[in-house]
Amino acid sequence: MKIRTTFILALTFFSLSSIIAYTVYSSISMGQIAEKQYESLYTDIANGEAELVTDYVESLIEKANAVADDSTLMSFTADDSASAIEKAGAYIGEETGISRIALLNGGNLVASTENGYALTFTADEISKMASSNSDVYVSRVLDADGKPADYELATLVSADDKQIIVYFNKNKFDSIIKAGLFPTNGRVVFVDGLDNIIDSTYIGLISENDRGEYSVIGKAKNDSQLNTPVRFEIGRTQRIAYMVKALQCGWCVTTLAEADQAYKYSSSAFGTLLGTVIGVSVLFIVLYVIIIVAITKPLHKIENTLTMVHRGDHESRIDINSKNEYGEISAAFNHLIDNVVVSERRYRTIVEMADDIVFEWNLKTNNITFSNNFNKKFSFRAASDHFSDSFFMKGKVHPEDNERYRNDLAKLEQGVDFKNNQYRWKNIYGDYIWMSVTTSTIRDTDNNIVKIIGVLSDVDRAKKGEMQLRKQASYDALTGVYNRETIENVIENEIQGVADGNDGFAILFVDIDDFKIYNDLYSHAIGDQVLKFLTDSVSEIIQEYGFIGRYGGDEFIVCIRNISTNNPQRVAQDILTKLKAGFVCDSGARLSISVSIGIHLVKNNSKGVDEIISIADDAMYSIKKNGKSNFIVVSDENL
Repeated sequence: MKIRTTFILALTFFSLSSIIAYTVYSSISMGQIAEKQYESLYTDIANGEAELVTDYVESLIEKANAVADDSTLMSFTADDSASAIEKAGAYIGEETGISRIALLNGGNLVASTENGYALTFTADEISKMASSNSDVYVSRVLDADGKPADYELATLVSADDKQIIVYFNKNKFDSIIKAGLFPTNGRVVFVDGLDNIIDSTYIGLISENDRGEYSVIGKAKNDSQLNTPVRFEIGRTQRIAYMVKALQCGWCVTTLAEADQAYKYSSSAFGTLLGTVIGVSVLFIVLYVIIIVAITKPLHKIENTLTMVHRGDHESRIDINSKNEYGEISAAFNHLIDNVVVSERRYRTIVEMADDIVFEWNLKTNNITFSNNFNKKFSFRAASDHFSDSFFMKGKVHPEDNERYRNDLAKLEQGVDFKNNQYRWKNIYGDYIWMSVTTSTIRDTDNNIVKIIGVLSDVDRAKKGEMQLRKQASYDALTGVYNRETIENVIENEIQGVADGNDGFAILFVDIDDFKIYNDLYSHAIGDQVLKFLTDSVSEIIQEYGFIGRYGGDEFIVCIRNISTNNPQRVAQDILTKLKAGFVCDSGARLSISVSIGIHLVKNNSKGVDEIISIADDAMYSIKKNGKSNFIVVSDENL
């Protein structure tokens, strides 16, 4: 048997043995790693959600205690609770998250901020809530059939025989639930001190549901099986429940995960790795064969052919005219040369197929060449390869970028490289697109610039996405007008303009009268239509000589420039008239809008943004106190 054959068989044997050993070892190791990572995943999610619940419960208790500290509320009587209910209404709103407040005496409902409201807790539950120090509980909202359809959160504070139940909306808690989403199909279940369950699929009591997974949660809670994975089966699926207790409160957080998901990604990764190992092993075996075949070719032929190739004759090859080791060496050499040629062609093909455009500028000849994929992006055709006829000199650059581009191009010739410089050029479809230019300068031994090699990359989508995000950060999402931060920045510019000699401007603080009525009588969607109608109407009135922005809620700031020409009082009256005419909302009703407007005339730069807005705000509130639906003007002279 020839040495070559023996060597090939030996290498094949050792390669296959290594693959088998590595496969067994990798399978065991990846399974162990996957199980540990999966356990770490659901424990980290449970602990993280427990911390969120703890922080959130503490914040709700703090808000509830602030309500209870109100002496007017805690001094209510069964016969006269109207003043307490009126005071309680001041705590309700989106900022506090409080949706309603109920007053109890001896566990019995006395009054509530919501007419016709009935207690959502039983006497036993109220008793347990009162005895558990301070905690937050789930208040289940029942449907017409008496089944849980939604939920709120509530906490009870008491003094002697009087209790106050403070209800909170679920928006923040919904975000906590969503924060615990698994990358697989597991989920997080929350249980309060009254054994109420909340997750993405179910709301109710543990005792009211006999589904296996909730029974396991109930047993784990009753047996205090905390911080320990509990395995169980539902149908043919093995699941894992991991429960932790939220500190400082009676809530428990449980992650429910499918056990077999631990190996889902490790199996895929193992298959990929195994395929890679086999491929590499086969590749090495092939390379071993080539090497063995190549080492026997006559050395002088190799030397002669190397000389010819060095001189540029890439077609030269060693004649393969023997079957001994020297002939095999010749074949390997020829194979090597073939690979070099193929690699060069492959490189050129890859460059042409890539989206990036490669260019080379030879400063000695002042000629520039582009890769062929340039024609797929731009319709420009140069009259010659000379730089003066090139795309860089005669391509259509966006007018706003042209001056900056020409300055940068002049610096490039002096050796200052482009570092991801971005400009807009007109493409093959006639649209301006953002392109990024990156260059590298090649110098000779005397440090003179010989060539500049660079890449043109299409960054249009990313650039426009970035610009869109910046625009969104400056405007109110609902109404499309300036947001609060942008309002303050623009007013700062107006103040500077007055300092530079511009005409004065006016700030109109506009507040919708009794805006809550629209939300209560119709819906929040109708309330949003009211806000949009106001901004559209005001924008139409002020046109180019001012702007409107949403300062917060139903409060808006209107700026009128050049007050000597554009009369702010006339603008305010036009706003009152147009809004009073109203609009037809989606429900079919015609809604008339009433607003109160405080106007501050600014003729110098002696005041800052906050003070100017505050003066207009105070003026608006003076209208609120004196009948509403009107405006008042305040200038620096009558402050």
